[in-house]
Amino acid sequence: MSSKIPVQFRKSVVTRHAFERLKHCKGCGSYSVLWHDRCLKCGAEGKFQSLQELVGTVRRRGAWRDSMIVFSICLAAFFLAESGPQMILSIAGGFVLAAGYLLLNRKYAPSIEKRLLHQLLAEEHRSIRDGLLLDVEDAGQDLKAGEYKLAYEKLREIGYLIQGNQVKVLKLMCLNHFILRRDMELELSELIPDDFDKEFVRYLHEVSKVNPQLIKSDTLSYVWKYRVLIEALPEGRETLALAASAALRVKAYVLQYQELVTAFIDELPRDRLLRLSRLLQDSQNEAPELYARTRDIVQQKYGSDPEFQAQGLGG
Repeated sequence: MSSKIPVQFRKSVVTRHAFERLKHCKGCGSYSVLWHDRCLKCGAEGKFQSLQELVGTVRRRGAWRDSMIVFSICLAAFFLAESGPQMILSIAGGFVLAAGYLLLNRKYAPSIEKRLLHQLLAEEHRSIRDGLLLDVEDAGQDLKAGEYKLAYEKLREIGYLIQGNQVKVLKLMCLNHFILRRDMELELSELIPDDFDKEFVRYLHEVSKVNPQLIKSDTLSYVWKYRVLIEALPEGRETLALAASAALRVKAYVLQYQELVTAFIDELPRDRLLRLSRLLQDSQNEAPELYARTRDIVQQKYGSDPEFQAQGLGG
């Protein structure tokens, strides 16, 4: 692999729901989550609108259509009226009903638009997916051209709506070209592949060093499941040891993955071993083998250390 490059990712817009990232092309009806203003399907510029704008337009058009239908019925009654008062009543009633309908539609606009949005997402599912696949192809072209940062930023946006293995693999291909830093907005759980993947393990190795807080139960489960294959890699054993060390952040992880921690307890630095001894102080019965192994290691390496003696594990 070529030498890694330093990068600064563009800020990703924070939304309450993933679908809020979608935008709709008024020219061809395609969808996209990318930030550029050119439609990948029809090539139109400046034709995108948000889904909220789209359903707002649909609601307003529907309201005018329905109000015109109501007024048309009243207009028909006007022509069928047999007297002047009936004609006046028909026209007046038409205006009142149409205006009243428009006012009610505006008052309940949020509820109406929410229903229209759910309906739109259901009916346009195939079109949305086709649009996202065009986004993936666009990111893939950037990846082939060596534009790893741009490709990853696009894949990150796509990944909010498509969590398939293909997108994960492409993301990892990009991420393994970067110099990772603690201050970066990194992913991990979102990138766990369906099967064993060397690119993921390589990325996990780097993340474990710069931001072990990202290692959660799902990552530890993956590590334990593929521990034999991981250990066979050049930096595999170190990756497993780093994962075991990261598990010490949460007591529940230590108890759930105690076999992993036990297997790599010899490689834990002093501060992590001290952390482990504190976590096990009141959990001897829940992890007897791990507790016994921890006690043996502590007595061998730090038997006279007062901090370990305070935990009842020193010599």
